[in-house]
Amino acid sequence: MPDNLLEAKDLRVAFGGGRDIFLRRKPTFEAVRGIDFHVARGEAFALVGESGAGKSTAARCVVGVQRPTAGTVTFDGKPLDPRKDHAQRRAIQMVFQDPQGSLNPRMTVGTMLVELLRLNGLVDSRPAARARAVELLEMVGLPESALDRRPRSFSGGQRQRIGIARALAVEPSFLVADEPVSALDVSIQASILLLLKRLQEELGLTLLFISHDLAVVRQLCDRVAVMSEGEIIEEGAVTDVLHHPRHEFTKQLLAAATDLPELKMRTPAAPDVVSQGKEPAR
Repeated sequence: MPDNLLEAKDLRVAFGGGRDIFLRRKPTFEAVRGIDFHVARGEAFALVGESGAGKSTAARCVVGVQRPTAGTVTFDGKPLDPRKDHAQRRAIQMVFQDPQGSLNPRMTVGTMLVELLRLNGLVDSRPAARARAVELLEMVGLPESALDRRPRSFSGGQRQRIGIARALAVEPSFLVADEPVSALDVSIQASILLLLKRLQEELGLTLLFISHDLAVVRQLCDRVAVMSEGEIIEEGAVTDVLHHPRHEFTKQLLAAATDLPELKMRTPAAPDVVSQGKEPAR
């Protein structure tokens, strides 16, 4: 029996409803329609589907941004409520699709990381916070000089590395990655996927990965659930779903998958990480 870190049962999220100013009832749209899934401790699990399938809405429920309309979500055996439970809020962190939109453009990278570390009581002084911020940047393949620069001076791939460093700053055990490479060039996608794969192994992270691309999921994840119109229509080990898809929609996703080369793990100092520090700004 796997040790499930996260479990969702009959998860539902509906939008709309209520009445307008003329007291007419508004239509209700159910974005997530009673899905069940679990993520075992230490594994990488993917929710995949086209835009509007409900996968990102389900992810927002996990990080506490969206309240479910019905159903239950438990984390490490306890009801999930990151907005009230500080330990859960630290344990569950998110990497966003748009790194530029999720980073404060007025703050330097160092200020962002140092304030986050001190706010969560993870360091006892500013020098200690800066030293830890340097460590975090090194973990994601960026130099110490990045601390004194603002997000606009970095490329898209570098900004996503900063977003990952920020998520790791509070030492989470569960990382939600919501389409983290969909806005990046294919060559940069590979390096970010390699980074996530290495960090998961080195830090023992559990990963919920959201994507529309089964080729990306193949590189990183152990299991996958395919969503369509708010429902899970197929689930299983990634190799099984990719080689023996049962649902016609899964076959369509496979036909539209990106042509990504097989990723090979390298050491932290390998070119795929270091070269990102020299990636030209866009």
